[in-house]
Amino acid sequence: MPKEKGSISPKEAVDVEEAVVPANDEEQSEESNPKPTLTHQPSFFTDNRGNLKVVNLVVRRPCTIFTFIIVLCIVLSFLLQIIVFRAAENGNPFTVPENEFDVSDERSIQYDSLRLAQEEVEEARKLKERAGQVTPKQSELADIMYWVFEAQPSNAAGVFGSRESIEAMKDGFDIFLEDSGFRDFCLFDYQQQLGPNATSDDRECRAPLSPLTMYYASSWDSEKVAAVIDNLKVPGNIEKFNTLALCYVQQLYCDRLEENVDPSDAAFTMALGANISSITSTWDMKGDLVENFTQVTELASYLIQIDVFKGFVDFGFDTEFSAENPVSKFSRGIIFWGGPMEDSKQGSEEEMEKLEDSEDDIRKDYIKENYLEKMDEQSKKSTHSTIRSYYFMTAIIGDVILNIVTKDATLAIFSFVFVFLWIRLNTRSWFLAFVGLFEIFFSIPVAWFIFTVIFQIKYFATLNSLAIFVVAAIGADDIFIFMDAYKQSQYHLDILCDLETRMSWVYRRTGVAMAITSATTCAAFLCTLITPLTSIQSFGIFAAVVIFIDYVLVMTLFCTAVVIYHNRYENNARFGCCCPCGTVTPSNTEK
Repeated sequence: MPKEKGSISPKEAVDVEEAVVPANDEEQSEESNPKPTLTHQPSFFTDNRGNLKVVNLVVRRPCTIFTFIIVLCIVLSFLLQIIVFRAAENGNPFTVPENEFDVSDERSIQYDSLRLAQEEVEEARKLKERAGQVTPKQSELADIMYWVFEAQPSNAAGVFGSRESIEAMKDGFDIFLEDSGFRDFCLFDYQQQLGPNATSDDRECRAPLSPLTMYYASSWDSEKVAAVIDNLKVPGNIEKFNTLALCYVQQLYCDRLEENVDPSDAAFTMALGANISSITSTWDMKGDLVENFTQVTELASYLIQIDVFKGFVDFGFDTEFSAENPVSKFSRGIIFWGGPMEDSKQGSEEEMEKLEDSEDDIRKDYIKENYLEKMDEQSKKSTHSTIRSYYFMTAIIGDVILNIVTKDATLAIFSFVFVFLWIRLNTRSWFLAFVGLFEIFFSIPVAWFIFTVIFQIKYFATLNSLAIFVVAAIGADDIFIFMDAYKQSQYHLDILCDLETRMSWVYRRTGVAMAITSATTCAAFLCTLITPLTSIQSFGIFAAVVIFIDYVLVMTLFCTAVVIYHNRYENNARFGCCCPCGTVTPSNTEK
């Protein structure tokens, strides 16, 4: 049967239908999953599709890069432990705070030059004078223990206003003075007169420098003290005594006195000076608390006006203390530690430094084992109701500072736990929360390594430890920005053709924003360089380095973690801990 023009047979129709159907499926596939086209000119940073080459590498080798960055952080932290912590003095990596000056100021340079020259000359002179000589046991000052006392706000009478307050201060000194082992470390009193056959072991420890030596004098003549006070109360007597005391009490500068000194004035000065000298000679802190302790305070308020005797009292009273206001809100005292621990023959400079370092370690260990806990108890606010106590000692200052920093770091754990849980809530992934916490935490040791080893900045202030709180906040904020951009990318169908395109979009969107905020924050901390205080400068530089390292880790380690999360965990109801670390084909984006 002949076909009409334009018609087709059923067989031909089937052939045409089979040929058309696949074409329609392919078109639908291309519409739902468009293929990338060559729309960009390749460059050093981008490929022919406009994707960042570094992101392409991260997407293709996520586990390799992830492992490399983690290992690098751990290795740098290990090197920090070897280079910085083990080489630190007394195991303390922080610089012990001292007087701070502007290092570029001309006066600072002149002061440092004079101080260094004096130390060098004194050391050379000491070595020359003592060459071959024996230094007696515990005859030189090796260290000091410094107590500071403050009256509680409720104690209007001051630190010497009540028996309770005075005894509370004495407790701080009794920690050492009542310990029989303290004698092996104290500074001996070589001004003490001994017999011809006496040895160093027969000497007594030097009395502490404290006004408590008055209140605990071995003997107290109340009548003599009252007579001295009455004489000093007479108007004009203090001025008269100060004028004549250098000559008639100290036998100094007599040629500067006027020739017509009244004999009665001279006799008055010598008699009063002898009485005061007799009273002060028993100030040794070996007796019980003077019954009439208010008389002791009154005597001190007048002696502080006497030029030749004010040195006995003015160290332990505040600047507002006077005869008109016999109340001191503060007091202080010093306990002296001596060296060498045995009679020592003068050797070379290196030998003497080695000996001093060895004795310093022995002294520090003894203090930590026998005194430090008691000192901490004494300095607690709740120990005494009338005073607060504070202590300072060079031998243990590094350990005390390190202990304080450690306690602060322990408190920082709560901050990190909160940050960790908040990241977990935002990312909805335990894996990303752990990685985020890792990069925040390890930004500190990595920055410390760069600060100390690469930049060669030797001054590391204790203030730098506060950077951990700064990076905890900024690091978490960077993670939130990155994850928000990643979540937004799923609504842009034009970038969901593959994971490389999607992550390049996320990288561009977040990288610039975080770079700007990180740069401005770093610049703000670097502004501390204008201050002359070294510790503030150190903190500013270190905080800026920490923020920069945190930014780098977010854009590398956390970005890689997001790729692993996308491939392995995002659509996995379980933790996915047993998933292999390889390339997933197709990825969740391409499914």
